[in-house]
Amino acid sequence: MVTTEVMAVYENTSEQLLELFENFCDLYRNASLHAHSQFTCSASCNVYARQIQRRFKHTIINAKYGGHTEAVKRLLAQLPISSQSYSSSPYLDLALFSYDDKWVSVMERPKACGDHPIRFYARDSGLLKFKIHAGVLGRPSPPTARRLVAFTFHPYEPFAISVQKTNAEYVVNFHIRHIVVD
Repeated sequence: MVTTEVMAVYENTSEQLLELFENFCDLYRNASLHAHSQFTCSASCNVYARQIQRRFKHTIINAKYGGHTEAVKRLLAQLPISSQSYSSSPYLDLALFSYDDKWVSVMERPKACGDHPIRFYARDSGLLKFKIHAGVLGRPSPPTARRLVAFTFHPYEPFAISVQKTNAEYVVNFHIRHIVVD
């Protein structure tokens, strides 16, 4: 018979569990892939992702009905993490590219859709490397419509799928690398 020992049980306000989650979140979410390298971008292994998480935490702490305990609860509410919810694409690696995390992130969930393309800049040079347009190009959306878009990036190929919802209409786009030939 196989046995298991429970080492600890934590409340949803536990500082110790939050510290473990912030420093070792890859252990909570990433199953080992059958690839030679795994591109993970998380607060436990990437300084830029950690900066985004700290900014989010401070926003909750400084909110009207926020505070430190509320921030701990909100951050720990992410547990348990479905490993399929996170993209391991190198295009979302914050050590390689900078982009506005308001529009796209490693967490595969719907976000607000902007009117302009999402721009990805090389982290080392700051040069624009590529843009991704969501929705239908050349067709304006109604100004009062709530637009959401979810991106799914391939783990290593230059390919992404976006699904945009505007009111009751869905638009699916396949984003592939476009090589400009001189």
